[in-house]
Amino acid sequence: MMLDKNIDELRQIGDPPADAFVSLYFADADKKLKLDEALKKLVFNKDWQLFLATIPEAVFFENGLSKINKPPIKEITNTQTFYKKKEEFILQLLGLLSLPYCYAAADGAKVLYQTERMYKDVRLRLEETAEFVIAVMSKNAFADDGAGIVKIFKVRVMHAAARFYLQKMGWDAKLGKPVNQEDMAGTNLSFSLIVIRGLRKMGFTIDYKDQLAYINYWNYIGEMLGLMPLLLPKNGKEARDIDLKIAERQFKPSPEGKQLTQSLLNCFYSLNDGKQVSNEEIPAYMRFLLGNEVSDILDLPQKIFPTSKRILLQIKSSLS
Repeated sequence: MMLDKNIDELRQIGDPPADAFVSLYFADADKKLKLDEALKKLVFNKDWQLFLATIPEAVFFENGLSKINKPPIKEITNTQTFYKKKEEFILQLLGLLSLPYCYAAADGAKVLYQTERMYKDVRLRLEETAEFVIAVMSKNAFADDGAGIVKIFKVRVMHAAARFYLQKMGWDAKLGKPVNQEDMAGTNLSFSLIVIRGLRKMGFTIDYKDQLAYINYWNYIGEMLGLMPLLLPKNGKEARDIDLKIAERQFKPSPEGKQLTQSLLNCFYSLNDGKQVSNEEIPAYMRFLLGNEVSDILDLPQKIFPTSKRILLQIKSSLS
C-alpha cells in the first residue's frame, strides 16, 4: 500500500508507457496530426482495432489492460446498477464536491490552473467529466457498442499530454511531475470514496458492501488510467488512510485552488435558474458537502446551507 512507500518518490512518477507514447507522437508535427485525426474517429470501443492499425504504438494500452484483474462480473453489474439509481446525485457531486476537493491540493491545482481550459472553459470541463463518468459507469462500458475503454484511453493520453507540455514550459520539478501518481490517486478517490461520502451527507444510506464495490470499480478504472496498483485501496480503511495522508501532505491554500473554485462557482451561477437554490445557496451547499476545513482552504463564502433544504435533500434521497 502507498503508506508503506516514500510518497515523495511517487510524485516523480507519471505514467511511463503513456508518456513514451505521447513523446513519440507530440515531438513530430506530422505524427501529432495523424494521432489527432485518428483520435477523432475513436468513438466507440469497436473502433479500437481500426485505431490501432493506424496508431500501432497505442498497443501499450491494450497490453496493459490484459494484465489488470477485472472485478467479478456480478460486482461490476451491481455497481453499475448502484450508480444508475443515483446518477443524478452523483453527477451533481462531481461538480459540487469532487472537483473542488481536488482543488484543495495546492500542487495538483497548479496543473489544472496552468492547463488553462480547465478554468477558462469550466462548463466544457464539467461536461467532459460527466461524459467520462457516464461512459465508464454504463452497462455497456466495456462492450463493443460502449465507450468506456476508449474514453479511458483518451483521458490517459490527455494526462500524458499535460505532462509533456507543462514540463516543456518550465514546470517546477520540486513539485513532482504534473499529474503524478500521488495526484492521480487523490483524483481517483475523489470519484469513489469522496462521492460515497457525499451521498451519505445528502442523506443516502450506503452499506459497506456497496461502498467497497464502488471503490473497487474505480480501482479498476484507475489502473486502466495508469495508476500504480500499490495506490489502490483494498478496503474502506485503506481508502480513508490514503485520502487522509494525501490531504495532510497536499491540502493547503493556494491562489490556483481559489481561482479554480471561483471559476467553478461563476459557472454554476451562470447555469442556475434559481428554481431550487439561489446563487447564494450554491457555495453554502458546497461548504456543507466539503466541510469547513476544505472550504476555508478554497476561500468559499462563509454561508450556512438552510436546514430546510437539507431536510428536502434527505427526503428526495429516501425516495430514490
